[in-house]
Amino acid sequence: MILLLTAAAYYYFNWQYFLMAGKLRQMPVLRVWFVPISFAVNYLFFIFCSILEFPLIVNWFLFAFLLFFETLFYSKGAGRCALFSTLIGIIYGLAVNIFCRSIIAILLNQPLQCFDNRTSSVGNLKGIPVLLGFVLAGAIMQVFKRPAFIDRLRLILRYPRHHAFLLEMMAGLFFYLFLNLLLYSTPLNDLLLKVWSIKSCLFSVIGFYIAIRYAVRICELDDYREKNLRIEQELKEQKWEEEYLRRQAAIDSLTGLYDRQYAEETLSALMSQNTRFSLCFLDLDGLKNVNDQYGHEEGDRYILKAVREIHSVCRSSDSLFRYGGDEFLLLLADMGAEGAKVKAEAVNGRLHGLAEEGSFSYQLSFSYGVAESGEYSDCGAMIHAADHRMYEQKRQKCLARD
Repeated sequence: MILLLTAAAYYYFNWQYFLMAGKLRQMPVLRVWFVPISFAVNYLFFIFCSILEFPLIVNWFLFAFLLFFETLFYSKGAGRCALFSTLIGIIYGLAVNIFCRSIIAILLNQPLQCFDNRTSSVGNLKGIPVLLGFVLAGAIMQVFKRPAFIDRLRLILRYPRHHAFLLEMMAGLFFYLFLNLLLYSTPLNDLLLKVWSIKSCLFSVIGFYIAIRYAVRICELDDYREKNLRIEQELKEQKWEEEYLRRQAAIDSLTGLYDRQYAEETLSALMSQNTRFSLCFLDLDGLKNVNDQYGHEEGDRYILKAVREIHSVCRSSDSLFRYGGDEFLLLLADMGAEGAKVKAEAVNGRLHGLAEEGSFSYQLSFSYGVAESGEYSDCGAMIHAADHRMYEQKRQKCLARD
């Protein structure tokens, strides 16, 4: 009867253990067929060890290796998951087994030697505590497979850099419990030894809990840090995307230049930073006549050619914007008004040469006005001043033609 009840108790422990290991591994489908096979193998192993009367320390050491390789096969080669599952099962299985043996030894006032693996001995009493140990260990595994505990272990498994500490602690507790198995070789009926054995079980269980809590806290901090970095990265990407879309919306479809609104925003930003620059307000001469006489396609050709020639004198730090239909703003970084005028005249010289070369059947040129950033407190006043000077130049050209 004891053998049958012990077999049922171990099957319960074995079932709950592999359920826990499967949940920890996040297996979509639990390999149910594996449980009865492993139960048969393990229980035959226990019977074999009992017949050969291996010392308990040898018995449990061999069982630890057997359980690890079974768990490794069950979890499809997930080594860390198998190792964590095995250490949990062994530490708690061994702790409750020693605890039950020690409690029964105290209640029956028998030496611990009566609860060792010498089954041929007439006074051997290990059957009851082993039965109770498997039932209690199965109940603990049933608690451990709850989502709250499994989620904590999964969190730890996600951060391998913290595994060394936890595995060292678990291995230390494992061997500490192993050393307590040596007490079962003594014939002394000493209450102090039994209490010491119980204390060792409680110390190991509490030590394991503290190690898990500590590892979870460290991993939670890493998890929070990663989440913050991920959120920060997402915000940066979102900001970059918004800025990209805003820029795309501000780009003129014909010239590929930024529009009036973007130009004013850029001017305001530069002025708020007290950046030195010159603003050149450009207006193409005769674009309306070209559109009327040659058509808008030719007018677009005029605009594109003028933009290319202006770009040819720009530096990487300079910016060109299309302010209106035939109006452009040229921002020349760290340059005074005289330098801006030299560049504008150079572009006008190139445009005049295009008609002489025969590339265009009409004259290309622009009028311009220049303003320096240090003379104005806001971009509106600066644009207005450059615009006014441009119109003054255009008026002078009209008077000269007349």
